[in-house]
Amino acid sequence: MTHTATATVHKYSVAARVFHWVGALLILAAWLIIEQGDDFISLHKSVGFSFLIWTVLRILNRLVSKTPPAPMPKLHSIASAVVHFLLYVVMLAMPLTAFMASMYGGYGVNVFGLFQIPGFGSVNDSLAGTLMDWHTGLIWPLLLALIAAHIIGALYHQFILKDNLLARMR
Repeated sequence: MTHTATATVHKYSVAARVFHWVGALLILAAWLIIEQGDDFISLHKSVGFSFLIWTVLRILNRLVSKTPPAPMPKLHSIASAVVHFLLYVVMLAMPLTAFMASMYGGYGVNVFGLFQIPGFGSVNDSLAGTLMDWHTGLIWPLLLALIAAHIIGALYHQFILKDNLLARMR
């Protein structure tokens, strides 16, 4: 495969592409919902819990699926692998810290009104607060930075290197 727009594109599997784009939409939805205020916290938690399950399924899919080849310089491959690995870590940490904060706060999670995961019987407000601080003050900015690095890398390949890398995820 050459580095031209007309080169053969080795796409990700349909499942991998669906996991990628639905995951992106869930992140966007969770952010847009929480920006509407605390009146929507239950819906935000439901979307966040859904994102956690979706991310676990996505990781399982990634473990059993082959990543299509992408000829690129070694440094780009390493940077891509590091960013992707960190994205997966943060995509797990984001909902897990909020879920555990809710559990330790004694609130639990109501998932779209379908079922309720009750909070822990023994409340630990200090731990709940720390976990929520990590969720909003550490993990959220880290997630945004990694998403930005991911998008910038993809756009760099598409418009500077013109290697049609974006077509792998369409």
